[in-house]
Amino acid sequence: MILIKKKKFITDTTAKIMPFRGYGIHLYYCKYNENNMKSKISENLKTEWNSFETNTSASKEQNDKQNNDKEYENNIKKKILEVSLNFVIEHGWSKAAITAGAHSIGYSGIISELFPLGGSDLVLYFYSVCNERLRDYLKEKAENEPHDTDKQKYAKLFIYDAVEKRLRMIEPYIDKWSQALATLTLSKAVPTALSNLLILADDICYFSGDRSVDFDWYVRRIALAGIYKVTELYMLQDKSPDYEQTWSFLKKQLDDAAAVYSCIQKSEQASQLTKEISIATFKT
Repeated sequence: MILIKKKKFITDTTAKIMPFRGYGIHLYYCKYNENNMKSKISENLKTEWNSFETNTSASKEQNDKQNNDKEYENNIKKKILEVSLNFVIEHGWSKAAITAGAHSIGYSGIISELFPLGGSDLVLYFYSVCNERLRDYLKEKAENEPHDTDKQKYAKLFIYDAVEKRLRMIEPYIDKWSQALATLTLSKAVPTALSNLLILADDICYFSGDRSVDFDWYVRRIALAGIYKVTELYMLQDKSPDYEQTWSFLKKQLDDAAAVYSCIQKSEQASQLTKEISIATFKT
């Protein structure tokens, strides 16, 4: 046997393994425990990480599935609404038109329950699609703008053409359009309907060259939205060939727009009210 300091005894074998003076056995024991503890922590961390990866992967797969299901549902809704436009003349802007559209492409009538707003969903879809078509038209036109033109004069003609182009899109449904406007007065349809109108006005202003970032940004777009709506209402009553009176009315409205804009600027109270309404509207 080998005697170690402080009367601690170890075997020859242990002494060969840990030939330290003093508290050699204690040091060896601590070192062993430390390594053992590190090994256990490492194993626990690895287990937790694998569990986390499994849960994350499962969550991602679930989210992907939900997104795919939602995209699939949206595609079906768009397809049904698109074909339903063919039945508006017969059934009006109603759930009956949507049901007929669903039947025409092999879906049961019960699928019309995907459209809780009924006819309003169909009108909002048509409005949005028309805005997209106009946006593509305006973008192409703006890219081909002549460089040696009077910017102000060109912008006025650009806006006139854009409004006329957009209003002509409702021409096939003109006899049913008053019903379409009525469906948009439903409380649940109003926010989207207002958003569509302001998007329309913003697209026209933007592609006509308006890049303002001040209060004028609100004024011009609200003024244009107002001109569009009053011209739209005028068009519903116009019986002249090719809506000639409507286009004359539109021209007059645009000619008077500068005066309206001037009045709004001069009236501090009106400007503040308009600004508050504008901000609230675009936040909706």
